[in-house]
Amino acid sequence: MPRLLTYSKPFVISTLLAAAACRPDGTATQATPGTTAPPAGQPAARATDTLHLPGGRVVSLRPSTATAFHQLPASSLPGLPNDPAAEPLAAAPGRVRRQGLDLLLAAAQGGEVKLSSTPDAEFTLQNGEGVRYMYWGSLPAAHQWVVRAWAWESSGAVLVDQRTGHRLAELPGDPVPAPDGRLVLLTSPGLGGGDQANALSLVQITDTGARLLWQREPTAWEPEEARWAAPNRAILKLRHLNAQGELPENAPGTYAELVLPRN
Repeated sequence: MPRLLTYSKPFVISTLLAAAACRPDGTATQATPGTTAPPAGQPAARATDTLHLPGGRVVSLRPSTATAFHQLPASSLPGLPNDPAAEPLAAAPGRVRRQGLDLLLAAAQGGEVKLSSTPDAEFTLQNGEGVRYMYWGSLPAAHQWVVRAWAWESSGAVLVDQRTGHRLAELPGDPVPAPDGRLVLLTSPGLGGGDQANALSLVQITDTGARLLWQREPTAWEPEEARWAAPNRAILKLRHLNAQGELPENAPGTYAELVLPRN
């Protein structure tokens, strides 16, 4: 009988991240020298932001364009509504299965991982610890299964290593793997209201599983989507607060290039 690794912890993000890896980032006031304006008709990128990473490193977001962004492949994961009937279990026959409230994922080396959802009667607005786990899909290059973790007014992703069964606890947003599968960016736009965290996270894929490198919570913009251009370079689609500190529904997107340091 396979070894069973059981998880039924509440969907609480704030307690999972060390302070050194998670803090707000403000917007810089100077644009990157030498950058060029985007072609006519495309929204101009705002002043370059900076992300302060663990270890004292600082990474700048350089202005980019809609054209550059849309030339890159989008995430391979389809949209997944908060509806148990939409769970695409047939996409992973024999490895991922549903047993009532339990989602079971059979890793090659690490036994069977079990994620237990909150009963429907307890999955309510009043229950801040309620969570519904649904299989979302696979990131083959990163050797990860992705499980959508739904709370009442927010959502996140759980990464389960297909080789070892190692599970990276819930992180806010949608995961997008780098072309070589060694890094995964998660974008979580959350400035429009509700309980969704506004966060940009970077995960490293090791031989044993995924580990969080850093998470940032920008205060002036939200990361709507990420697309990878190279193993260490991605272009982000962002939406910015206006002068009144609000995020209109029709706020235009801007685009920024994120170049990650090579370790």
